[in-house]
This record gives sequence, C-alpha cells and structure tokens, in this order.
Amino acid sequence: MAKHLWKPGVSGNPSGRPKTPDEVKEMLRALTPKAVQRLGEALDGDDQKLRVTAAQEILNRTLGRPHATLDVKATVDSGQAHLQALVSLTALAASRKTAEVLTIDATPALSAPSGNESDG
Repeated sequence: MAKHLWKPGVSGNPSGRPKTPDEVKEMLRALTPKAVQRLGEALDGDDQKLRVTAAQEILNRTLGRPHATLDVKATVDSGQAHLQALVSLTALAASRKTAEVLTIDATPALSAPSGNESDG
C-alpha cells in the first residue's frame, strides 16, 4: 500500500503555484505576435510533421485541448477483493480507539455470469 506524505486535506504547496512576474508576462506578450507568425509559417511549410504540430497548437489554443476518453475494463477476483476489503476494515477497526461497530455488507451483487467460473 502506498504511503502518503501529506495527511488528507493538507497541501504540499499551500500557497499554490508561484505567480509569473509581471515583467516576464510583458516580455511574453511582446513576443506573442512573432510566435503566432512563426506558427503560421510552420503551418504553410514543407515539413508535414511540423505542419500538423503547428495546426494542433493553433487549434488547442483557440478551441481548447480535446477531452480524453478512456474505456477501461478490469477483471477482478471478487473473492480476493472481498478478502482484501475485510483485511482493510479489520486494520481500520484495530487502529480506532473507540468501540465503534463496523458493518460489512457482503451481499454479492447480482450480475450476468462472466464465463470465467472454471478459472478458480
């Protein structure tokens, strides 16, 4: 199990990201027209890879970066997952100083058979 350096709710950087100094912002603003011109030149250049990169940069800055979509499928050994949950809950209960009662709902979820019943 990974150990966390910070307690929940505590930031490792409470003052946030350092601000860009105003003089640096002004320098960058002054260079912006030249940078946009170079992107336009790259877009019209002979190098196909550079043209695509320039097009992506222009579109990302005008329309925003596209959102990523993930399709994740996981195979879980439910018996092992239940055992791990019980071990975790037992450790949690042992670490508490109160006589709090932990309730575990071990009712299996109703789902279609996965076809992997003979793998166990």
